[in-house]
Amino acid sequence: MVALVVVAIALGIGVPVFTTMAANERMSSATNDLVTSLHGARSEALMRQAPIALCPTPDGAGACVGGGNLALGWTVFVDRNGDGSLDADDVILQRHAALHPELRDGLTTTPTALRFTDAGALSFDPGEPFTDYHIQLCDRRGDADTGGGIAEGRWIQISGLGRQQLVRTRATLQSDRNPLGGC
Repeated sequence: MVALVVVAIALGIGVPVFTTMAANERMSSATNDLVTSLHGARSEALMRQAPIALCPTPDGAGACVGGGNLALGWTVFVDRNGDGSLDADDVILQRHAALHPELRDGLTTTPTALRFTDAGALSFDPGEPFTDYHIQLCDRRGDADTGGGIAEGRWIQISGLGRQQLVRTRATLQSDRNPLGGC
């Protein structure tokens, strides 16, 4: 009986801790993958002196999906004609499969493609304002603190010049500075 009580207590403490650790790892991994792809797209644009695009594609395959969700997958490619769509003559640099199901609904939608110019800046259509772009990742935990003021969710800011900044602090993620409203 004592052994059963000890096992029950261990499971009662261990399972929630493991679940939280797994959720934190999923969020970190997804954020790192997306930030790495964004950095890679910008770096390739600078290195190749060519427009590079990152667009949502289901499981990292097929055509770009306008207003799609990067959580379902994305593709980074040399956008030879600069139109933001994946054409037959475009060179695919990276494909990424869908993120874990718990993160799919918590990632903001994107335009057809995030496009980087040969100078590494974000590319906008004529008449569009030169502005920053924001991506937010949230999961079922919503507005919570993982400890030390670190948020459950993440906010990626991309300046008009193409530079990315990752926000992990709960106070900033949930503040009015975040145009996406926080998790």
